[in-house]
Amino acid sequence: MENNINNSKKEMPEHIRKMFEQRHSKSGGQPDDLSAPKDEQSEVLNDSEKQTEKDVVENPDENEVTESEIVSDNVTPKANEEEPKPHEDEKNKKKRKLSKKALIILISCISAACILALVLGLVFGLSPRYTKMTTPTVEVHTLSDRTIVSVDKNDNAQIYEFEISFGDNKDTIRSNNSSVMITSYLTQPGQYIVRARYVGDNARENSDYSQAYIYLNYKTLASPTVTLENGLLTWGRVDNAESYYIYYGSDENSPLYLLATQTDGTQNITFDMSALSSQKAGKYYLYVQAVAPANSYYINSDLSAVVEYDNKKNLSAPTDVTYDSDLNTIMMTLSKGETDYKIEIVINKTYTYVYDFKGESTQLTIDLSPYISAQDITSIDVRALGDDEYLISSQIVNVALA
Repeated sequence: MENNINNSKKEMPEHIRKMFEQRHSKSGGQPDDLSAPKDEQSEVLNDSEKQTEKDVVENPDENEVTESEIVSDNVTPKANEEEPKPHEDEKNKKKRKLSKKALIILISCISAACILALVLGLVFGLSPRYTKMTTPTVEVHTLSDRTIVSVDKNDNAQIYEFEISFGDNKDTIRSNNSSVMITSYLTQPGQYIVRARYVGDNARENSDYSQAYIYLNYKTLASPTVTLENGLLTWGRVDNAESYYIYYGSDENSPLYLLATQTDGTQNITFDMSALSSQKAGKYYLYVQAVAPANSYYINSDLSAVVEYDNKKNLSAPTDVTYDSDLNTIMMTLSKGETDYKIEIVINKTYTYVYDFKGESTQLTIDLSPYISAQDITSIDVRALGDDEYLISSQIVNVALA
């Protein structure tokens, strides 16, 4: 048994050995020599210690304890060590719970702030600070019957946005191209305001709208549709026309001259072609043009389709025709209404002489001596000679011989 105890003591942990040594040194005894014989140790160990030693020897595994569990009241703690307090773990748990709650509240507040900023941005137009694109410059060009608005090409623009305003009406065109045709939007004559801007992608802010380009849209009046019947020109009224010009020319390529201005505003307008009676006989080419009001956004119409008119005239027969056999001359009075026609003289129903009349005077004397002697003349017939297409020859006048 003694050997078993000695062996058990030798197998005791180091910290338990030190405990026994400390207790014996404080009580004035010497440290235990656990390897000494039983009879030497019995003088030092008291009954309680023997019981403790017995328990340790008999149950070495069950009685193995930590150093903090076996420190007696006589052992002074180290200066930097504090004796653990039972409620400190609870405090630490509460602190950790409070920290987690604070973190959750902080995250919730940040999320709410982000959502609020997004809502404010949508409602009040606030947006993140992106790079703002430069403002474009608008140009408008009219080519034939097409009107085109354009801006400089911008590689950073996702969309080109064009705005066309007329009065209270506003149209917006969004295009991938830097130029668009706006002819179909210019439905009324007047002043249009054209603007444009670049629409950016997710990394660029839309540009400002360009300065307003004022485009004056003039509308050409419709051309009249003209017909000619029984010496009357007729055409339908043209909307927004104030009056009508009637032009004429001697052929399709000749300069045009204003014949008259017609201001009749009824549904059907007529013009009497007798107004051409003061002009020479011949074929005339007539046109009608609708005239726009002054200081309006309307433009005079194009000329109507050409209408051909045959201005025919009947020549008047010479009057006061006499023959002087002594002088072998013939005298007559001609009409003032026509010039540049011919006088035809037929002698003896056989010989014809034609004299060009230039209208220098209405009194005409013709010497027949170069053509025939007076004694050979048996009859004289005179008339004004036309081309019989537009200028119709007069009746024949029989001249009395002396």
